[in-house]
Amino acid sequence: MAGTVPNTTTATSHAISIQVNGDIIGMIQTWGPTMSRTITAVYELNPATKGAPIENVPGNLTGLSIQVSRYDLFETRMEQAWGSGYDVKDMLSNQMDPIKVQEVWKYPNGTTKGTEYTGCWFASLGRQISVQGDRLINVSATLMYVKKASMTL
Repeated sequence: MAGTVPNTTTATSHAISIQVNGDIIGMIQTWGPTMSRTITAVYELNPATKGAPIENVPGNLTGLSIQVSRYDLFETRMEQAWGSGYDVKDMLSNQMDPIKVQEVWKYPNGTTKGTEYTGCWFASLGRQISVQGDRLINVSATLMYVKKASMTL
């Protein structure tokens, strides 16, 4: 990442780089990792009470996905930026090569922390082409991942 990180207490996107195999994926406009799980309420079973919930039970982790959008470049389109020889024709049909994606945060105090997403596969990919406004081609994709873990830098 070029330059210095602004000295601020508010986290800004200047401090983050997204990498695959140590190579920074440039021109990313949005990056949105998510995860979810079902929470099931357990209700009291007593005829003398109102049957109110007494506990919430957490379920399995689901929805392990990352929404990403990136501007296309003539030299490196979205599908080529992630390595592994991806091409638009085989981006979603590739069933052999999951990727590892690293989210690296560089803090104003000089420390660096990272998160690694393993077992990533592209689940969707689409281009938004407009003849109005700035006329940049924006590509949106969804990555599904298996595991999210802190990484040592």
